[in-house]
Amino acid sequence: MLCIKVPIKEAEKAKKEIIAKGLFDKEHLILRQKGFVYFPIKKKFKNSYKIVNKALKKISLPTNLKNSLKKKLDKDDLKILKRSMDIIGNIAILEIPAELEKKEKIIAEEALKINKNIKTVLKKGRHEGVFRIQKLEHLAGIKTKEAVYKENNVVLKLDVEQVYFSPRLSTERKRIVEFINKAAKSGKQENVLVMFSGCAPYVCTIAKNTPAKYVYGIEINPVAHKYGIENLRFNKINNAFLINEDVKTALPGFYKRIIGLKSAINPEQLRTRMKENPLIIELHTFGNDFRENFESLKKTIKQLQQKGKKVMVHQPLEAKESMDMISQNANTELCQKMISLIKEFDVSLIIHPVNSKRKSEESESMEEGMIENIKTFSKYYDKIYFENNHIFLFSAKESIFRVIKATGLKNMCIDTCHMLYLYSNPECFELIKEIQKSCNTYFHLNDYKDNVHSGKLSESSRLDITGILPLVNLGVTEVNGSDEVKNEEMISSWHYLSKFQKTFDRILMPLPKSAADYLDVALAASHKGTIIHFYDFQKEDEFEKSVEKIKKSCDKAGKKFKVLNTVKCGQNAPREYRICVDVEIL
Repeated sequence: MLCIKVPIKEAEKAKKEIIAKGLFDKEHLILRQKGFVYFPIKKKFKNSYKIVNKALKKISLPTNLKNSLKKKLDKDDLKILKRSMDIIGNIAILEIPAELEKKEKIIAEEALKINKNIKTVLKKGRHEGVFRIQKLEHLAGIKTKEAVYKENNVVLKLDVEQVYFSPRLSTERKRIVEFINKAAKSGKQENVLVMFSGCAPYVCTIAKNTPAKYVYGIEINPVAHKYGIENLRFNKINNAFLINEDVKTALPGFYKRIIGLKSAINPEQLRTRMKENPLIIELHTFGNDFRENFESLKKTIKQLQQKGKKVMVHQPLEAKESMDMISQNANTELCQKMISLIKEFDVSLIIHPVNSKRKSEESESMEEGMIENIKTFSKYYDKIYFENNHIFLFSAKESIFRVIKATGLKNMCIDTCHMLYLYSNPECFELIKEIQKSCNTYFHLNDYKDNVHSGKLSESSRLDITGILPLVNLGVTEVNGSDEVKNEEMISSWHYLSKFQKTFDRILMPLPKSAADYLDVALAASHKGTIIHFYDFQKEDEFEKSVEKIKKSCDKAGKKFKVLNTVKCGQNAPREYRICVDVEIL
């Protein structure tokens, strides 16, 4: 058998080339032998590998559905049979022409036979409604519509009937990853927004395969959003955040989506916070919450998560309990209880690695002990944010980076007030940018006013709010209130965030049929240099119509752009393609 001999490391690339040229012989099995892969080919062609003759086994089963059905369908049936199918995990979705509906069970059973990995066959419907979902009919195999699908180093779980998902966009998602990685080589860590994020395939693929600073997804379908949250958790992704809302309402007030409120587990405090409907609640705890009230703490966490809130838990605010992490580590009873919350509820913890009451002159000599204690938490680094202090130790730039290097910690909680004890705004911002090259960050956003901790953001006596907000990826407002139950100071600071517009370095718009309706909000969330990936359906010779849509919106927004690329992302109908226009805002 005529074969192309390829080193194993280059096999995937070579296979794609052979398939693209239409020369892959599907009737013989691929052979792997002594560090090489032998691909069967139909004829010789110019390439950079050796073409050899090799004895290969012939595939006994039919290689496609049409061949398999030759003895069960007549010639007229075979002509109208749709041979392609969408395979999502163990589920195959077939398109059955109306003329073959009486034979759909036969076709489905054959689909099970020709692919051993397929356990369920469903009949394709039409994508309809705001959620772009389709009604699917069970034809053969196991009765389920929930699939587990693997692509691009991530695993995705979804209900194929209740969630829009296209496995055909796997290559397109990989293309976007390559874009982001290329930007990273030039030193750019991007904040990425995925509109219409579904069960988070783009979000997971980007967060898992690139050094993106942070990835956000907005999805209106609550079922898809729920699966997206589960997929982030399953793939152990911590630099992404999903929002269940319409893009048009979520983006104008985006800072109020990614910045939440703090509360004790006190029901009255929680009631005032929940009335505002923040997406993030940080529970600041006390010693009794881990003694007499531990079950109440767990019940509160569960209730908040059931309401769709992201929950963060701050260590007890009693120095005698745990503030002094020089003498406490992950093996103490208190810390073990905190860690149990990670295991049971998948929450994140905020930990002070040093007692803030320590004298600055003592700090430098204590750093080694602090480092050793931080290391005891290493198993849980993904879910713990270590908060900077306001004295030298783990607050001064040189101390922060010594600790990061020595411990390998992954996450840091940035308290803006603590930083302003030591540095000016420009110095703070540069320090945060450097930290974000090594760690995921989460913010306690507050002002430092007249030596009073946690001043209101709207007063801005020290904190340059317009300078800090572009650096904020996730966090809470943290303002001491005259009445902690109502805490009008903190809540008014949170509402103050509505005055500001979050912008992104890259925006994806994978909604071909109506993405143009959302260009206005995408452009409002862009800055000079933002890359927008605009998806559309167009006929082969009419791609320029998509560019015209972009131009019309840019003209209205008073923005200029340049087209970087226009690519086909799959066929939608005869001579009609799903395309992506990559543009840069100038």
